[in-house]
Amino acid sequence: MLLLGCFSSVSQAKPIIFDNDMAIDDWAALLYLLHHPEADVIAITISASGETRCQPGIANTLSLSDLPGNVAQGIAVACGDDWPLDGYFVFPEAWRVDSDTLSGVPVKKSQRTVAKAHAVEVIHKALQDSATPVTLVATGPLTNIAQWLERYPTDKARVEQLVIMGGNVDVPGNIIVPNFTDGHPNKTAEWNIFVDPLAADKVMQSGLPVVLVGLDVTNSVRVTNKVAKDFKQAVKTTSAKFWDQVLDKNDWFIASGEYYFWDTLAVLIAMDSSLCEGDMQSLKVAYQATDKPWEQTTDMRMPDKRWDGKARVHLDAKTAGTLIKDARYPAVKVCRKTQPEKIFAEFRQVINQ
Repeated sequence: MLLLGCFSSVSQAKPIIFDNDMAIDDWAALLYLLHHPEADVIAITISASGETRCQPGIANTLSLSDLPGNVAQGIAVACGDDWPLDGYFVFPEAWRVDSDTLSGVPVKKSQRTVAKAHAVEVIHKALQDSATPVTLVATGPLTNIAQWLERYPTDKARVEQLVIMGGNVDVPGNIIVPNFTDGHPNKTAEWNIFVDPLAADKVMQSGLPVVLVGLDVTNSVRVTNKVAKDFKQAVKTTSAKFWDQVLDKNDWFIASGEYYFWDTLAVLIAMDSSLCEGDMQSLKVAYQATDKPWEQTTDMRMPDKRWDGKARVHLDAKTAGTLIKDARYPAVKVCRKTQPEKIFAEFRQVINQ
């Protein structure tokens, strides 16, 4: 198992496990956590059912972990399964390529090495080894988290909270993206929950103290040209220089109005709960089987058998991932409002210190 490290004054820091799919805003989120003096990142796990694939995700994680310059040996890094618990849903290939290649921004290959270890085992060991309750932050499909809950249910007592970037309650979904998923039938789900809705439903049933950072709140933190310009003027560190290059490469994304601080908002809320104003909701996740798959988001190269040995089935693309209020489920906190100006200022400050 690979071990990285963080700041020397981590005795008073908040232990964090960061489960993510190494997409564009995960890069910012990871660097924010590694620079934050009160964050003790004890494990990083890759949700390879999401936007990145396992090996590029690992390599990019290691390279980005070198950027702050003071990250020693101490953080465990591992991948989970390459496919969702059930169904055949995938992110658009162009998005996956962008995630695998860091938007074409060059980084030095890390000299760190990693042994083979499943993400579930890394999460379990990190929780067992922590002297204090741990904050889990999950910003990709919830495949790893659901499998960990199934394999190690008693670990729940060691979790302070689970902060999830995913879902939407009272706003439209984001599956339909111009030029990528035009014509998709799903208008009610968010991507992370859509890709592995069975995993999300298992997590919603778990009774963990969940904070849901979904589209209801992330829609307020759009990355604009002004946000990018303000960041460029503040660049001081190697990490900030990298992120500035990412923003330059993605000027088209910013101009489209479709780019938000999704995952980065989740880690900021994990570090400062006052950035989430919300209410409690009981929510289940739709994952209805079908014999008529939507091929545009379907990858038939996935195994015919699920992780538990049962036959993998197609899921209804129109409804999959939709959050439905259901009083039988444990209540979770749904973030509704945040402080956008403070979010972007805090990010600029931390990544440049």
